[in-house]
Amino acid sequence: MATVKRIAGLALFSGSVSATGNVIAQYLDSWSRTGDCAADKTHTVPFSGYDPAQTVRFFVYGAAFAPISFSWHAFLNRRFPLMAAANAPAVASVARGSHLLSGKAKAVAKRIAVDQTVFAPFASGAFVAGMGILEGLDLDDLRERIRVQYPRVLLVGYLVWPAAQLINFSIVPLIYRVPFGSMVGLFWNTYLSWSSAQLKHRQVQSTRASGCGRLAANAP
Repeated sequence: MATVKRIAGLALFSGSVSATGNVIAQYLDSWSRTGDCAADKTHTVPFSGYDPAQTVRFFVYGAAFAPISFSWHAFLNRRFPLMAAANAPAVASVARGSHLLSGKAKAVAKRIAVDQTVFAPFASGAFVAGMGILEGLDLDDLRERIRVQYPRVLLVGYLVWPAAQLINFSIVPLIYRVPFGSMVGLFWNTYLSWSSAQLKHRQVQSTRASGCGRLAANAP
């Protein structure tokens, strides 16, 4: 059973990974931002518009979600134990290798199937809604954020995590599984942060473009 100290350490680590991904995403995003109006499309100086509050929000969310994620993976470990599959007795020495491989493959496949059909939709929705709440969005804006961003986040997650978990459970040695998961998590959190930033920029640019159009229409 996990101790409070272990959960706190996991939360701190997860929050740090989320925050690091946000910093990377803000740096990458700073190269592609444009000026206020269409006529002023200039690249900003990299990191000139860094928003530390955004990084703090990602840290808070990552730390808060870590115990939920830990509990879920603990459930998967109990429900589909890999060791039980690996230690299952073989009926014949010739068939022993294929039997063990088949047992492990079934356990891994079950973990991935349950994880992606149950937890992935929940985690994606929790991220989109959670970040919106931390940003202080009102109910209408939050609903719009979920409507636009949730399907994209869920779809990209389905392109990333099943393959990552398959590699992690099937090929990567046990001692390297945590670093491997952390590496994938860093890139994933970078994408989540970048996706949120792109949505916000589109909304801001749409508002500014409307303002620029009104100014042009009213010009003498």
